[in-house]
Amino acid sequence: MSENQKTLENLLVDEQEMHEEILHDLLEEYIRIGKQSGDLIPQDHFRELTAKKKTLIVLLAQKARAELDMVDTKWMTPGEISTQSGVNQNTVYPTVRELDNEGLVESDDGAYRIPSHSIDQVRDYINEGDTDE
Repeated sequence: MSENQKTLENLLVDEQEMHEEILHDLLEEYIRIGKQSGDLIPQDHFRELTAKKKTLIVLLAQKARAELDMVDTKWMTPGEISTQSGVNQNTVYPTVRELDNEGLVESDDGAYRIPSHSIDQVRDYINEGDTDE
């Protein structure tokens, strides 16, 4: 077989590696994660985001913390999102419902997460409207 031959094997990727790279690239400008505590540490650019984008960043950070075995679940309640993002809980509730309706997050029994198949859409949404200052 030649190196350029197309096979189904060429379609295989390491999902863990791919997710880590995407999560890192999305989060590095906005948030850090405390090594000992696992707490989210907002960066300057995070404070400039809309409530929707802050919510998405916090849910992405939860996904990253789960992959780092720092938390037990990728799911967060609106109260937890509010606590971690600084966004008022009365704003978080309609925000997560809207994000769910848009297909960017999914819900289960009052908790929310970003499914792996939505990460590219979330990236596009977060990067949407970014301008050079």
